[in-house]
Amino acid sequence: MSNLPAIEVAKRATHDTRNRVLLSKTKMTSIADASNRNRMTIAKWLDGDDMSLAAFVAAQQLSGGDPVKTLAAALADKEAA
Repeated sequence: MSNLPAIEVAKRATHDTRNRVLLSKTKMTSIADASNRNRMTIAKWLDGDDMSLAAFVAAQQLSGGDPVKTLAAALADKEAA
């Protein structure tokens, strides 16, 4: 069974967020505090294919990203495929 488009979009947005967080050297504890989660949960989500909306927004904002643009890009890539 193939993945639903939503799953592919979530994967792309999560991977883009992980790359931004790593390149900007954003601390996992900062993201955890901003999203009311613990550091290990944030690290697990960033290494995976999906994450909570609160963690996604916090990670994007704290790393200098734009969560809306990241989601729009992930959606556009899925539509182009």
